[in-house]
Amino acid sequence: MTTQTVSTSRDQHTVLLDKARVRPQRFTSLHPTVASNSRRVEECVADFFDDSLWISYNADLLETLVRKLSETASGRRCVLVLHPIDPCIIPALEALFKRVAFATAHGFLSPEELDEALSAENRADLFIGGSVDENTKTITLWRGNLEAIVIPFSAFPSSGDGTRPDFSDFGVTDYGQTIRLGKYEAAADAILYEFDREYRRHIAKERLKSERSFGASLRRLRKQRGLGREDFAPLAAKTIARIERGEVEKDRIQPRTLRRIASQLSVEPEEIESY
Repeated sequence: MTTQTVSTSRDQHTVLLDKARVRPQRFTSLHPTVASNSRRVEECVADFFDDSLWISYNADLLETLVRKLSETASGRRCVLVLHPIDPCIIPALEALFKRVAFATAHGFLSPEELDEALSAENRADLFIGGSVDENTKTITLWRGNLEAIVIPFSAFPSSGDGTRPDFSDFGVTDYGQTIRLGKYEAAADAILYEFDREYRRHIAKERLKSERSFGASLRRLRKQRGLGREDFAPLAAKTIARIERGEVEKDRIQPRTLRRIASQLSVEPEEIESY
């Protein structure tokens, strides 16, 4: 569900500030350059001046980065801080980076899931972490493009089975697709649909587009004929479902399959799209 929200560039270079030996191996999709000491941090600043993503797991290396960047002009850099952060450094980060994401507790995805979410085409639609503020009754959620969105506690009503959100037990799961509050879960796309106007507009356009597709026409005609997906045997019901969802384009459907579908619908194959 790719959106039109601003997203990080596909050729953006990633630098990992980390002294651990094992953790960098978990970032297989981003292919980051690892800076494990101050000298390497300074070299990376010179090599990757613009349009870069910096992921910090070490406070000392982050301080080195800030000192070095303060000597340079501002660029299109983004930084993701995954360790406790001194509030005093936040103004400097916000001045030196286009986007800054951080949390005061362990509120981010694991390295493996973070790697996949940050490198996904639809990363703007995924949540990589967040921070709960009991005083303001809000949750700040960080998206995969490092944009932040603030959601009130009231957006999480009790579920149908009576499960209530536990804001003291926050987490992000399913590679950024689900927000967990204790045993309570909320889907990322549902949150974005309610609180992001651009996301909502994009989804509306995608739905309109899908309604004009071959799959949508097939679904409308099938229902008009009063047929279930299982009525197209020997074709599997899941095959019909995949076609209707647009997972199989018309030009990828085997001619004999298309003829079988059309025959069951009592139309010619080329007529299906007219419905």
